[in-house]
Amino acid sequence: MTLPKILSQSKIDEAAALVGEYYTKLYRNDLPQTGSRFDDWAGGGDKREVAHVITADDVLAVSFLSVHVTARAAIGLIETHADEVAELLERIPTDLDLSAVAPHEYAEVLGSQSPANQLWRLLRGSDSYRWGVGPTTASKIMARKRPRLMPIYDSVVGPLMGLNNSDTQWRTWHAALTDGGGLPERLTAIREKSGIVLPISRLRTMDVVLWMHGKKLGMIVQEDEDVSS
Repeated sequence: MTLPKILSQSKIDEAAALVGEYYTKLYRNDLPQTGSRFDDWAGGGDKREVAHVITADDVLAVSFLSVHVTARAAIGLIETHADEVAELLERIPTDLDLSAVAPHEYAEVLGSQSPANQLWRLLRGSDSYRWGVGPTTASKIMARKRPRLMPIYDSVVGPLMGLNNSDTQWRTWHAALTDGGGLPERLTAIREKSGIVLPISRLRTMDVVLWMHGKKLGMIVQEDEDVSS
């Protein structure tokens, strides 16, 4: 695939500036952009004590990225379906980068029968418990729990990656990170040059660069309205 130019070698400094702005710029009342606290709120979603459960802090952190987890979904994920969530999260590594997933391992890690895809389907809901979690919200919950492995999908980042919907999102990001083009190394360089202290993942670095770039291009963030597919 052809990556957006902002992720090219010649744009590292520009991309780093976008990341630095996202995490350090202060707005009204000296408050940062709310999304800058998504990663480390309450110690992060992948810290040992909570890595295999969805917590109220995770739901709150996801709201920092301008999506809403409905009350029905919050109760379901934190209480009613907590055992299912825990069983699946326990099978999804906390220390695996998407860029480190070899092609022959993709099906096991992210394929249709993988724990990750089963969790995705659980988050989205079924006919028996449709609860208003669209693909954007689901991706942000998964990225909160596994920031090194799970990318964020939304109406800005998706189109920049050539996606019309979330169906092939994981394969698209995986292909970009494993095609030998040096993207993982560039993302590390972007994070280091940004000057931020927070040790965000490569995937989160990529997400922030694309989101900030898209916003500056005037792309519109849409509500996560696809809750039925």
